[in-house]
Amino acid sequence: MPTRRERIMEEMKAKLKQSYLSRDLLLVFCDNAVKDVERNANILFERLNEWYSIYFPELKIEDRSKYCNLVLQIDKENMAESKKAIMSVMGEKGAPIVSALETSAGTDLQPKDLEGMKLIAQQILMLEETEEQLNKYVDTVSREVCPNMAEVAGPKVAAMLIAHVGGLEKLAKLPASTIQVLGAEKALFKHLRKHTKPPKHGIIFQHSQIHSSPRDKRGKIARALAGKIAIAAKIDAYGKGHFMGKELRAQFEKRVQDILAEKVKPKPVYAQKAPSQQAGFKPQQRPQFPPKR
Repeated sequence: MPTRRERIMEEMKAKLKQSYLSRDLLLVFCDNAVKDVERNANILFERLNEWYSIYFPELKIEDRSKYCNLVLQIDKENMAESKKAIMSVMGEKGAPIVSALETSAGTDLQPKDLEGMKLIAQQILMLEETEEQLNKYVDTVSREVCPNMAEVAGPKVAAMLIAHVGGLEKLAKLPASTIQVLGAEKALFKHLRKHTKPPKHGIIFQHSQIHSSPRDKRGKIARALAGKIAIAAKIDAYGKGHFMGKELRAQFEKRVQDILAEKVKPKPVYAQKAPSQQAGFKPQQRPQFPPKR
């Protein structure tokens, strides 16, 4: 007969196994993995940029994939093939790079010296491919776990919000005002401590309707989106099988159109009072006290 301790251990194992069946945990772990992959790719790209500037300092491209492909193909000892590779990767924008390669101020290195740079470039390309595959998986699981949120906010933003709070049910319990500033906690605490301007949005800034809107309209649009996300999260968490995503999205888009159509009210200009009209004593005025007896 199992002891009391063994029964408790078995119950805890069963509860732990049941909690791991929740599909939203997959979103949490996968979204964190995507962030780690992207962070590592950025770090390696910065290192490669510094290192490769010894050989070809004139190569300045923000696109990581194109930069790495050029690092793998450019060889100053074979200018003809290098020019073809540049034009193939960059298209019409490759002409300035070709002319810069011909008059480059970089140091000529031996092939063995370039191997390390090419190895890092290959690793960056592999990380980008990994990130792309993980993002596809996140989109798939997001539409399965939280279809209403994925329809309203997009699969990527929905996954980021769930990962940030640690689960779908935790997100469903939050009010819209909190969802609006998730991811902007530092700015919020700075506002509370030092009375700076409060943040208007956090993670939901990734939504195209917010970051592509005029700056003075983003706060209202973020508030509207957070309200619809709060409703969608509750439906996904507690109303399994009930889909209202398209209706919520249509309401949000209509609200966005109304916000964009609003005319900006000019800020009131307050006339500054003359010193003689301000409260308090005048500059050369002293209080009059009754004479002493």
